[in-house]
Amino acid sequence: MTVEERRRRRFSEGFRQEQVKLIEGGEITAREVCAMYQVKWDSVKKWLLKYGKKELPGRILICNGRELDRIRELEKEYQTLMGLIGKQQVRIVYQNELIRLARERLGEDFEKK
Repeated sequence: MTVEERRRRRFSEGFRQEQVKLIEGGEITAREVCAMYQVKWDSVKKWLLKYGKKELPGRILICNGRELDRIRELEKEYQTLMGLIGKQQVRIVYQNELIRLARERLGEDFEKK
């Protein structure tokens, strides 16, 4: 297909929406759509912005290996902290349930006993 032919063709709104639905559903990637229909990445990106329900992730610029290592380190730390927060939340729920049961069995002023 020549450049001139690609410039003249138009995709229907339904076709664009269908491709966005497939991309967001994980059935196909945006790059595969670009290759199959000989569409520029910028066009598919515009379709995703216009018809998509998910927000496109921002671009991460990595200049050297140390920055990549730092990003990985921060991601590990994030996962660790999220695990700790989850454990603390479980403890809080457990303690609240214990206090509720104690109030039921010992009365409202159980702390004085």
